[in-house]
Amino acid sequence: MTLRTDYLIAGTGPSALIHYLNLQNSGKEAVLLGSGLYGQLKPVEYRQIGKPVNLLPIFPVTESNLWKRLNPNLKADNHLTLEKINLNGIRRPEYRLQACYYNYLLQHQQESDIPYILSYKQFGDLIFKHPLTELKKKLNRNYRSGQPKYLKTGFVNGLSPYYRFLKSREPYPVIPGMIEQIDYINKMVHTKKGAIRYNHLIYTLPLDYFFDTTGLKKTFELISGGARFLIYYTDEPLPENHLWYCCDIDSNIYRAFVPQKNLLVVQLSRKRWEKNPNEISTELQSITGIKEKFHHIDTTTHLHCYPLDVSCNIKKEELAGFLREHNVYLSGRFAEWRYIDLHEVDYDLNQYERESYVRNTVGYE
Repeated sequence: MTLRTDYLIAGTGPSALIHYLNLQNSGKEAVLLGSGLYGQLKPVEYRQIGKPVNLLPIFPVTESNLWKRLNPNLKADNHLTLEKINLNGIRRPEYRLQACYYNYLLQHQQESDIPYILSYKQFGDLIFKHPLTELKKKLNRNYRSGQPKYLKTGFVNGLSPYYRFLKSREPYPVIPGMIEQIDYINKMVHTKKGAIRYNHLIYTLPLDYFFDTTGLKKTFELISGGARFLIYYTDEPLPENHLWYCCDIDSNIYRAFVPQKNLLVVQLSRKRWEKNPNEISTELQSITGIKEKFHHIDTTTHLHCYPLDVSCNIKKEELAGFLREHNVYLSGRFAEWRYIDLHEVDYDLNQYERESYVRNTVGYE
Protein backbone atom coordinates (compact mmCIF):
# COMPACT_ATOMS: atom_id res chain seq x y z
CA MET A 1 0.00 0.00 0.00
CA THR A 2 1.33 3.46 -0.95
CA LEU A 3 0.04 6.67 0.61
CA ARG A 4 0.60 10.17 -0.77
CA THR A 5 0.95 13.52 0.96
CA ASP A 6 2.40 16.95 0.29
CA TYR A 7 4.30 17.20 3.58
CA LEU A 8 5.44 14.15 5.52
CA ILE A 9 6.70 14.90 9.03
CA ALA A 10 8.98 12.19 10.42
CA GLY A 11 8.44 12.14 14.17
CA THR A 12 5.64 12.87 16.63
CA GLY A 13 7.44 14.92 19.27
CA PRO A 14 6.65 18.56 20.11
CA SER A 15 8.63 20.13 17.23
CA ALA A 16 6.94 17.76 14.74
CA LEU A 17 3.49 18.66 16.10
CA ILE A 18 4.24 22.38 15.88
CA HIS A 19 5.35 21.93 12.27
CA TYR A 20 2.08 20.16 11.54
CA LEU A 21 -0.02 22.94 13.10
CA ASN A 22 1.87 25.61 11.13
CA LEU A 23 1.31 23.74 7.87
CA GLN A 24 -2.34 23.16 8.72
CA ASN A 25 -2.81 26.87 9.41
CA SER A 26 -1.26 27.58 5.99
CA GLY A 27 -3.76 25.27 4.30
CA LYS A 28 -1.14 22.67 3.38
CA GLU A 29 -1.63 18.91 3.48
CA ALA A 30 0.56 17.16 6.07
CA VAL A 31 0.71 13.92 8.04
CA LEU A 32 2.99 12.67 10.80
CA LEU A 33 4.85 9.36 10.87
CA GLY A 34 5.98 7.72 14.07
CA SER A 35 4.97 6.55 17.52
CA GLY A 36 5.00 7.94 21.03
CA LEU A 37 2.94 11.10 20.58
CA TYR A 38 4.45 14.14 22.38
CA GLY A 39 7.89 12.53 22.75
CA GLN A 40 9.73 13.95 25.76
CA LEU A 41 6.69 16.08 26.57
CA LYS A 42 4.49 13.03 27.21
CA PRO A 43 3.36 13.19 30.85
CA VAL A 44 3.60 10.34 33.33
CA GLU A 45 1.32 9.49 36.23
CA TYR A 46 2.41 8.32 39.69
CA ARG A 47 0.16 6.77 42.29
CA GLN A 48 1.40 9.22 44.92
CA ILE A 49 0.34 12.22 42.80
CA GLY A 50 -2.79 10.80 41.16
CA LYS A 51 -2.64 12.92 38.01
CA PRO A 52 -0.35 13.26 34.98
CA VAL A 53 2.76 15.44 35.26
CA ASN A 54 5.56 16.49 32.93
CA LEU A 55 8.99 15.59 34.25
CA LEU A 56 11.53 17.25 31.96
CA PRO A 57 12.19 20.97 32.49
CA ILE A 58 11.03 22.22 29.07
CA PHE A 59 9.81 25.79 29.54
CA PRO A 60 8.41 28.36 27.09
CA VAL A 61 10.23 31.68 26.72
CA THR A 62 7.51 34.29 27.01
CA GLU A 63 9.21 36.79 24.65
CA SER A 64 9.67 34.21 21.89
CA ASN A 65 7.86 34.20 18.57
CA LEU A 66 6.80 30.60 19.20
CA TRP A 67 4.97 31.52 22.40
CA LYS A 68 3.09 34.28 20.57
CA ARG A 69 2.44 32.12 17.51
CA LEU A 70 0.99 29.14 19.38
CA ASN A 71 -1.69 31.19 21.06
CA PRO A 72 -1.44 34.93 21.70
CA ASN A 73 -3.94 34.53 24.56
CA LEU A 74 -1.80 32.07 26.53
CA LYS A 75 -1.01 33.55 29.93
CA ALA A 76 2.41 33.36 31.56
CA ASP A 77 1.49 33.69 35.23
CA ASN A 78 3.61 30.87 36.66
CA HIS A 79 7.12 32.17 36.09
CA LEU A 80 10.07 29.89 36.67
CA THR A 81 12.28 30.87 39.62
CA LEU A 82 15.99 29.99 39.72
CA GLU A 83 18.32 29.61 42.68
CA LYS A 84 22.04 28.79 42.71
CA ILE A 85 23.27 27.31 46.00
CA ASN A 86 26.35 25.90 47.76
CA LEU A 87 29.26 27.36 45.81
CA ASN A 88 32.40 25.19 46.08
CA GLY A 89 35.03 25.77 43.36
CA ILE A 90 36.12 23.35 40.66
CA ARG A 91 39.45 21.53 40.85
CA ARG A 92 41.15 22.42 37.59
CA PRO A 93 42.75 19.45 35.79
CA GLU A 94 46.40 19.51 34.76
CA TYR A 95 45.70 18.04 31.30
CA ARG A 96 43.11 19.19 28.79
CA LEU A 97 42.92 19.63 25.02
CA GLN A 98 43.85 23.11 23.80
CA ALA A 99 40.55 23.69 21.97
CA CYS A 100 38.27 22.21 24.66
CA TYR A 101 35.22 23.91 26.12
CA TYR A 102 36.93 24.37 29.49
CA ASN A 103 39.65 26.54 27.93
CA TYR A 104 36.92 28.57 26.24
CA LEU A 105 35.37 29.25 29.66
CA LEU A 106 38.75 30.32 31.03
CA GLN A 107 38.93 32.98 28.33
CA HIS A 108 35.33 34.22 28.40
CA GLN A 109 33.86 33.52 31.86
CA GLN A 110 36.61 34.58 34.22
CA GLU A 111 34.43 36.50 36.64
CA SER A 112 32.93 33.39 38.25
CA ASP A 113 33.61 29.71 38.88
CA ILE A 114 29.93 28.85 38.44
CA PRO A 115 30.04 28.21 34.63
CA TYR A 116 32.96 25.79 35.15
CA ILE A 117 31.20 23.96 37.96
CA LEU A 118 27.80 23.58 36.31
CA SER A 119 29.17 22.53 32.92
CA TYR A 120 31.42 19.93 34.58
CA LYS A 121 28.56 18.60 36.68
CA GLN A 122 26.28 18.41 33.64
CA PHE A 123 28.73 16.96 31.09
CA GLY A 124 31.68 15.56 33.04
CA ASP A 125 35.00 15.08 31.24
CA LEU A 126 33.51 16.09 27.87
CA ILE A 127 34.31 19.73 28.71
CA PHE A 128 38.04 18.86 28.74
CA LYS A 129 38.00 16.76 25.55
CA HIS A 130 35.87 18.64 22.98
CA PRO A 131 35.16 22.27 21.95
CA LEU A 132 31.40 21.64 22.50
CA THR A 133 30.54 24.26 19.91
CA GLU A 134 26.80 23.94 20.38
CA LEU A 135 27.13 24.49 24.11
CA LYS A 136 29.11 27.70 23.45
CA LYS A 137 26.40 28.95 21.12
CA LYS A 138 23.67 28.21 23.65
CA LEU A 139 25.59 29.99 26.39
CA ASN A 140 26.03 33.09 24.21
CA ARG A 141 22.40 33.10 23.03
CA ASN A 142 20.67 32.63 26.36
CA TYR A 143 22.90 33.90 29.16
CA ARG A 144 24.54 37.17 30.14
CA SER A 145 27.03 37.27 33.03
CA GLY A 146 25.83 33.84 34.09
CA GLN A 147 22.17 34.89 34.28
CA PRO A 148 19.34 33.96 31.87
CA LYS A 149 18.54 36.67 29.32
CA TYR A 150 14.89 35.65 28.94
CA LEU A 151 11.95 35.06 31.23
CA LYS A 152 10.54 31.55 31.19
CA THR A 153 7.12 30.43 32.28
CA GLY A 154 6.71 27.32 34.43
CA PHE A 155 4.22 24.48 34.58
CA VAL A 156 0.52 24.72 35.39
CA ASN A 157 -0.78 21.98 37.70
CA GLY A 158 2.25 19.88 36.83
CA LEU A 159 1.94 20.23 33.04
CA SER A 160 4.07 22.22 30.60
CA PRO A 161 2.19 24.99 28.74
CA TYR A 162 3.62 23.48 25.54
CA TYR A 163 1.95 20.16 26.30
CA ARG A 164 -1.34 21.76 27.33
CA PHE A 165 -1.50 23.70 24.06
CA LEU A 166 -0.54 20.77 21.82
CA LYS A 167 -2.96 18.47 23.64
CA SER A 168 -5.79 20.94 23.00
CA ARG A 169 -5.21 20.64 19.24
CA GLU A 170 -5.78 16.87 19.04
CA PRO A 171 -6.39 14.77 17.04
CA TYR A 172 -3.31 14.64 14.82
CA PRO A 173 -3.10 12.62 11.57
CA VAL A 174 -0.46 10.09 12.62
CA ILE A 175 0.66 7.11 10.56
CA PRO A 176 1.96 4.66 13.20
CA GLY A 177 5.20 2.85 12.55
CA MET A 178 8.96 3.08 12.26
CA ILE A 179 10.90 4.19 9.20
CA GLU A 180 12.78 1.35 7.50
CA GLN A 181 14.10 3.29 4.53
CA ILE A 182 14.11 6.87 3.23
CA ASP A 183 14.43 7.12 -0.56
CA TYR A 184 15.12 10.85 -0.86
CA ILE A 185 15.75 10.58 -4.62
CA ASN A 186 12.27 9.23 -5.40
CA LYS A 187 10.68 11.00 -2.42
CA MET A 188 9.41 7.88 -0.69
CA VAL A 189 9.54 6.59 2.88
CA HIS A 190 9.16 2.85 3.50
CA THR A 191 7.75 1.25 6.65
CA LYS A 192 6.77 -2.34 7.45
CA LYS A 193 3.18 -1.60 6.44
CA GLY A 194 3.90 0.13 3.14
CA ALA A 195 5.30 3.23 1.47
CA ILE A 196 4.51 6.94 1.67
CA ARG A 197 5.14 9.31 -1.23
CA TYR A 198 5.75 12.93 -0.33
CA ASN A 199 6.63 16.23 -1.95
CA HIS A 200 8.43 17.53 1.15
CA LEU A 201 9.91 15.63 4.08
CA ILE A 202 10.39 17.34 7.44
CA TYR A 203 12.68 15.12 9.49
CA THR A 204 12.68 15.67 13.28
CA LEU A 205 14.16 12.36 14.47
CA PRO A 206 17.80 11.80 15.60
CA LEU A 207 20.40 12.40 12.91
CA ASP A 208 22.07 9.02 13.50
CA TYR A 209 18.82 7.31 12.55
CA PHE A 210 18.67 9.36 9.35
CA PHE A 211 22.01 7.95 8.19
CA ASP A 212 20.82 4.43 9.04
CA THR A 213 17.64 4.75 6.96
CA THR A 214 19.01 6.62 3.94
CA GLY A 215 22.27 4.76 3.43
CA LEU A 216 24.12 8.08 3.25
CA LYS A 217 27.70 7.91 4.48
CA LYS A 218 28.23 9.69 7.78
CA THR A 219 31.21 11.97 7.20
CA PHE A 220 31.31 13.46 10.71
CA GLU A 221 30.97 12.24 14.28
CA LEU A 222 28.26 13.36 16.69
CA ILE A 223 29.13 14.29 20.29
CA SER A 224 26.32 14.25 22.83
CA GLY A 225 25.67 14.38 26.56
CA GLY A 226 23.14 12.43 28.58
CA ALA A 227 21.11 12.93 31.74
CA ARG A 228 19.80 10.79 34.59
CA PHE A 229 16.79 11.95 36.58
CA LEU A 230 15.60 10.69 39.95
CA ILE A 231 11.96 11.35 40.85
CA TYR A 232 11.03 11.93 44.50
CA TYR A 233 7.77 12.40 46.38
CA THR A 234 7.42 14.34 49.64
CA ASP A 235 4.43 15.01 51.90
CA GLU A 236 5.58 18.55 52.66
CA PRO A 237 4.74 20.95 49.79
CA LEU A 238 7.57 22.47 47.77
CA PRO A 239 7.56 25.79 45.87
CA GLU A 240 6.14 24.96 42.43
CA ASN A 241 8.22 25.92 39.39
CA HIS A 242 11.33 26.43 41.47
CA LEU A 243 14.67 25.26 40.08
CA TRP A 244 17.77 24.79 42.21
CA TYR A 245 21.24 24.62 40.65
CA CYS A 246 23.74 23.09 43.07
CA CYS A 247 27.14 24.77 42.63
CA ASP A 248 29.04 22.49 44.99
CA ILE A 249 31.48 20.47 42.89
CA ASP A 250 31.32 17.58 45.40
CA SER A 251 27.52 17.38 45.42
CA ASN A 252 25.70 14.47 43.76
CA ILE A 253 23.07 16.84 42.38
CA TYR A 254 23.34 19.06 39.32
CA ARG A 255 19.86 20.58 39.59
CA ALA A 256 16.42 19.92 41.05
CA PHE A 257 13.04 21.07 39.74
CA VAL A 258 9.53 21.18 41.25
CA PRO A 259 6.91 20.49 38.53
CA GLN A 260 4.19 19.87 41.15
CA LYS A 261 4.18 20.78 44.84
CA ASN A 262 4.81 17.24 46.12
CA LEU A 263 7.15 16.09 43.34
CA LEU A 264 10.85 16.79 42.87
CA VAL A 265 12.80 15.93 39.69
CA VAL A 266 16.53 15.65 40.38
CA GLN A 267 19.17 15.63 37.64
CA LEU A 268 22.32 13.93 38.90
CA SER A 269 25.83 15.17 38.27
CA ARG A 270 27.31 13.26 35.34
CA LYS A 271 29.92 11.58 37.55
CA ARG A 272 27.31 10.47 40.12
CA TRP A 273 24.83 8.51 38.04
CA GLU A 274 25.35 5.33 40.07
CA LYS A 275 24.67 6.90 43.46
CA ASN A 276 22.08 5.33 45.77
CA PRO A 277 18.77 7.28 45.56
CA ASN A 278 18.43 7.10 49.37
CA GLU A 279 21.76 8.90 49.74
CA ILE A 280 20.51 11.59 47.37
CA SER A 281 17.33 11.90 49.47
CA THR A 282 19.34 13.06 52.49
CA GLU A 283 21.13 15.69 50.41
CA LEU A 284 17.80 17.01 49.12
CA GLN A 285 16.73 17.98 52.61
CA SER A 286 19.72 20.32 52.83
CA ILE A 287 19.15 21.82 49.37
CA THR A 288 15.40 22.45 49.69
CA GLY A 289 15.18 23.19 53.42
CA ILE A 290 12.47 20.52 53.71
CA LYS A 291 12.74 18.33 56.82
CA GLU A 292 10.32 15.66 55.60
CA LYS A 293 11.78 12.56 53.98
CA PHE A 294 12.00 12.40 50.19
CA HIS A 295 10.71 9.08 48.80
CA HIS A 296 12.35 7.84 45.60
CA ILE A 297 9.64 6.62 43.17
CA ASP A 298 11.28 6.51 39.75
CA THR A 299 14.49 6.83 37.69
CA THR A 300 14.74 7.81 34.04
CA THR A 301 17.87 8.01 31.88
CA HIS A 302 18.33 9.82 28.55
CA LEU A 303 21.67 8.90 26.99
CA HIS A 304 21.66 11.49 24.19
CA CYS A 305 19.55 14.46 25.21
CA TYR A 306 22.17 17.18 24.60
CA PRO A 307 23.65 17.54 21.06
CA LEU A 308 26.95 19.21 21.92
CA ASP A 309 29.22 19.10 18.89
CA VAL A 310 30.14 17.52 15.57
CA SER A 311 33.62 16.61 14.38
CA CYS A 312 33.20 18.76 11.23
CA ASN A 313 30.47 21.42 11.19
CA ILE A 314 31.13 22.27 7.52
CA LYS A 315 30.21 18.73 6.49
CA LYS A 316 27.06 18.89 8.60
CA GLU A 317 25.99 22.10 6.85
CA GLU A 318 26.81 20.58 3.48
CA LEU A 319 24.54 17.65 4.30
CA ALA A 320 21.66 19.97 5.24
CA GLY A 321 22.09 21.94 2.00
CA PHE A 322 22.25 18.78 -0.11
CA LEU A 323 19.05 17.46 1.46
CA ARG A 324 17.18 20.73 0.90
CA GLU A 325 17.89 20.22 -2.80
CA HIS A 326 15.75 17.09 -2.47
CA ASN A 327 13.05 18.83 -0.36
CA VAL A 328 14.21 17.15 2.84
CA TYR A 329 14.43 19.50 5.82
CA LEU A 330 16.26 18.53 9.02
CA SER A 331 14.45 20.29 11.85
CA GLY A 332 14.73 20.28 15.63
CA ARG A 333 17.38 19.63 18.25
CA PHE A 334 18.31 16.09 17.27
CA ALA A 335 17.79 16.25 13.50
CA GLU A 336 19.83 19.44 13.10
CA TRP A 337 22.16 18.34 15.92
CA ARG A 338 22.02 21.76 17.52
CA TYR A 339 21.65 22.46 21.24
CA ILE A 340 18.46 24.47 20.80
CA ASP A 341 15.15 24.72 22.64
CA LEU A 342 11.69 24.44 21.12
CA HIS A 343 11.32 28.19 20.64
CA GLU A 344 14.62 28.33 18.70
CA VAL A 345 13.57 25.86 15.98
CA ASP A 346 12.90 27.44 12.57
CA TYR A 347 9.32 26.41 11.82
CA ASP A 348 9.06 28.57 8.69
CA LEU A 349 9.99 26.37 5.73
CA ASN A 350 9.14 28.94 3.06
CA GLN A 351 12.74 30.09 2.93
CA TYR A 352 13.95 26.54 2.32
CA GLU A 353 11.41 26.08 -0.45
CA ARG A 354 12.50 29.31 -2.13
CA GLU A 355 16.16 28.30 -1.91
CA SER A 356 15.42 24.90 -3.45
CA TYR A 357 13.50 26.50 -6.31
CA VAL A 358 16.19 29.05 -7.11
CA ARG A 359 18.99 26.48 -7.01
CA ASN A 360 17.16 24.07 -9.25
CA THR A 361 16.43 26.74 -11.85
CA VAL A 362 20.08 27.85 -12.10
CA GLY A 363 21.38 24.33 -12.66
CA TYR A 364 22.62 23.07 -9.29
CA GLU A 365 23.46 19.37 -9.34
